[in-house]
Amino acid sequence: MTNQPASRPAYEIPADLGAEVDAALTATDAARDQLGRAMLVATAAAVRDILTGCEPGAPFDAVTLELLGVQGETGALFPSGRYWTQAGEERTFTEAVGLADAGNGIHDMSDWTMRLDESTRSVWRPLCTELHNRGGRPAWRLDLVKAARALDEPTPDERPLAAMVDVTVCANERDHYPAKVGPEDQREGHVRPWFDLDTVRQIAADSHAEAMRYGHGSVDTVHVLEGTVDGTGHAVVLVVSWMYLGGDKHEQATEILQPNAEGRYAVGGHDWCWYALDDHMNPQIPFRP
Repeated sequence: MTNQPASRPAYEIPADLGAEVDAALTATDAARDQLGRAMLVATAAAVRDILTGCEPGAPFDAVTLELLGVQGETGALFPSGRYWTQAGEERTFTEAVGLADAGNGIHDMSDWTMRLDESTRSVWRPLCTELHNRGGRPAWRLDLVKAARALDEPTPDERPLAAMVDVTVCANERDHYPAKVGPEDQREGHVRPWFDLDTVRQIAADSHAEAMRYGHGSVDTVHVLEGTVDGTGHAVVLVVSWMYLGGDKHEQATEILQPNAEGRYAVGGHDWCWYALDDHMNPQIPFRP
């Protein structure tokens, strides 16, 4: 049999594939974040229902809840049945409502806590205090007061910089930059760094050099535009995603970054897959301060 050379492509790939993948990943991350917040509120509601007999207006005194890590790849959490009151007293649901009602309530609650796992860790971990392992399983103490307000919690962009830590970050195994990150604000172990304006200028220069070396089609470039209005200096930070130009997502090819209250910019966000470096310049994925 003679092999015939192909006369045309077997199939076509959409020109805007990159943009569609980015949009899908962004939507998935947002949905995962929302799921974690909703499950925190549902967990707090389940504790209330156990202790009040499903009477929302009845008084109860649980403020923290013990959760244990389930063996397995997901790292899901499971309620142990132990909680603490506002006075700091350690109690169990069995002591409070009896064995049958406690067992049924914990079973129902686990439908929510099982979704508090590695995929939603960035949401539930900041609301937990790590305890000593219980029976060889990781143990956490969930703040129920904060959990009940999880759907109202600020997004990572709105969190104060004081809650962040200083790190060195990298995204290409070569260029290193100082930044501040929120330890809980991670996507699959990658951080969202916030840079001061001088560092943004350096990132901009490096991005332009990268584009000259490899072509604009494979590099997002950063631009710092500066001017003066009525004697006051201003800076505009712009990111250009050249691969979007010419496709259906051309309107998303440029993004003006807004500084936070401290004048820092989240260049690249999670999309650039920034990772923190330790003292020996080794990657920390995930980042653990």
